[in-house]
Amino acid sequence: MTAYSILFLSAGHGSRDYLAELETLPVCAGLERADSLPDPGTLTGTELLLVDVDSPPEGASIETVLARYTAFPVVALTDRAHEHRGIAAVRAGANAYLLHDAVSVETQQAIFEHAVERHALTRRLSATDTSVLSILNSINDGVIVVDLEGRVLDINQAGRRILGLGPRSQPDAGWEQTFCCVDEAGNGYRDGGEMPLVRARRGIKFSEQLARYRAPEQPDAILSLSGQGLYDGDNRLIGGVVSFRDVTDTVRRTLKLERHAQYDELTGLPNRGQFKDNLNRAIGRAERKSLPLAVLFIDLDRFKSVNDTLGHDIGDAVLVEVAERLQANLRIGDFMARWGGDEFVACLEDLKEPADAGSVAQKLELVLAERYTVGAAEVYATPSIGIALYPDSGNDAARLIKAADVAMYEAKKRGGARFQFYSEALNAKLKQREELEVGLRHALVRKEFALHYQPRVDLTTGRLIGLEALLRWQHPRFGLLPPSRFLPILESSGLIHSAGEWIIETACRQLALWQRRFEMPDLSIAVNISPQQLRHRRLVDVVAKALSDSALDAGCLELEIRDGNTARDRNGEAETLAALRKLGVRLSVDHFGTADVSFESLDKGYIDSFVLDQSLIADVDENHSHQRIVRAAIAMAQGLDIEVAAEGVETVRQLEFLKSCNCNLAQGYLISKPMQPEKVAALLRSEIAGMQLLAAAVS
Repeated sequence: MTAYSILFLSAGHGSRDYLAELETLPVCAGLERADSLPDPGTLTGTELLLVDVDSPPEGASIETVLARYTAFPVVALTDRAHEHRGIAAVRAGANAYLLHDAVSVETQQAIFEHAVERHALTRRLSATDTSVLSILNSINDGVIVVDLEGRVLDINQAGRRILGLGPRSQPDAGWEQTFCCVDEAGNGYRDGGEMPLVRARRGIKFSEQLARYRAPEQPDAILSLSGQGLYDGDNRLIGGVVSFRDVTDTVRRTLKLERHAQYDELTGLPNRGQFKDNLNRAIGRAERKSLPLAVLFIDLDRFKSVNDTLGHDIGDAVLVEVAERLQANLRIGDFMARWGGDEFVACLEDLKEPADAGSVAQKLELVLAERYTVGAAEVYATPSIGIALYPDSGNDAARLIKAADVAMYEAKKRGGARFQFYSEALNAKLKQREELEVGLRHALVRKEFALHYQPRVDLTTGRLIGLEALLRWQHPRFGLLPPSRFLPILESSGLIHSAGEWIIETACRQLALWQRRFEMPDLSIAVNISPQQLRHRRLVDVVAKALSDSALDAGCLELEIRDGNTARDRNGEAETLAALRKLGVRLSVDHFGTADVSFESLDKGYIDSFVLDQSLIADVDENHSHQRIVRAAIAMAQGLDIEVAAEGVETVRQLEFLKSCNCNLAQGYLISKPMQPEKVAALLRSEIAGMQLLAAAVS
């Protein structure tokens, strides 16, 4: 640690405590005080001047001190309340400033060392090349001089004008790391050694490096920078010098010319070459992320007739609108291009699964098939879309585009206005989905839907207290299908509303029948409700009608909501929940532990119960994390006076654990599998006869 002989110049006594402490520090080899300006020739042992800018020697400003003592490094002293005085002193030429009421021992040491080194380098530079500093203010290019540590020694007037810096602005110590730290395209340099000030102070000579200069409240500027090392008389590197000029307009003109070469003039979309380049980069990203990627080749069916009958001007206008519709309906992050004529290509990245590309293609089919109005002409154009998947259909841009092109022609062979996968496996899956969707549209009319019921028991009494209604589809070709096979299609197609109404009406009617037949007025039924149903006010009317038609007590109907986040009032969800609560039905959050639960909905009293997800129960006897989650959920529910049910109970150990946690209800294969209505009737007879289902399950 270096120690310095210090002369303190001040006409006051406000810094007495600070000076007393300074004398005890290792950085101070000796301290003298003066209330007037001594002759510089008498300061033979002084190594650093400390000037009190709050109370300078009488008749002496900081500028006077700097002019009189050019052979000494100068540090301005002030306090936090007057920090602006220290900043002003540095701008005037002081080597540094410090705050005597806000400085640590380490910081003070660093400030003194910095001031001494900066002063020494400046003197070496001046002595070595006396013309450099004078030239700075006489040229039109900007010039920056830095030392070996990256500290800025000077910026000439032209440079300040280009950079928008005031005449006294002094960049801070970290400015080197932010000055032109991104290239002309706006991308940050991966290697910090590529930044111009860093290269120059390392003695690297360079010229015409383009970089982007960014500053608050002013537009970005593109600078052309040249630099080299700065050496003293002994040819030792002591810093660097960088010259620069603003080439923003020139670069923009160049980019405009490049755009003409890379983009389609009619639509403004990228052309073939640009798309291939972008696609190759996207393939690299897909490989690193191990995610599928899709290329769509889009061709307008019979578009030639539009040009032949209405003219090329109308045809061009339609193509422009096609491009706009495609851009508006692609996902964020996807990109596209005009391939030529009436052909377009698109790339879909970060797909969750390959089949998602079909959903995007279906959406594009719909928006492109809508009417085009150009002047007085009305035009209709349907697309044929081919889909190729990476890596199944190819591992480079050329192969993927070719595969998508082949798939597009296959779509045309099948009549157009459709999309086709290059993968036969996905085509088969897509065909089956289409068959299921067509079948679902007729399932209600053909009475192919059925409800199975799974018992739910009270863990305290062992009594059967309710059932959950579960939808099944008796498909004429595929047999009995569980909801996982067709529920997503019901929801995406909008058929969930009609199917949901049938479920509610059927479940309520069946429950009312069982209650009267077996004299079990407290028997309840749980029905699953999808988020789509919850967003429509009609759900309230459907439930009210089902309760009225069946003469069922509303408290015996429980609606299980699969989306637990019910407090954001998305499309009136909160309003629907409030209306359902007003009817008197019970509301439950299904799959608790795997979805968000809104505490606002709990606070408003919407929720009567949780249903713990079976994924938590499946390994709860050995998964300590799941044990803690289940215990915490039940404890929270008890505090909120909310009932807790567990589904997926398959072993006695799981059941015993739930009992130990004071879980209220349970259902699962250990107790009973879902069953048809006639089997439920037999079960209820047994329950009345005293043969408890839970006792039979654990015996």
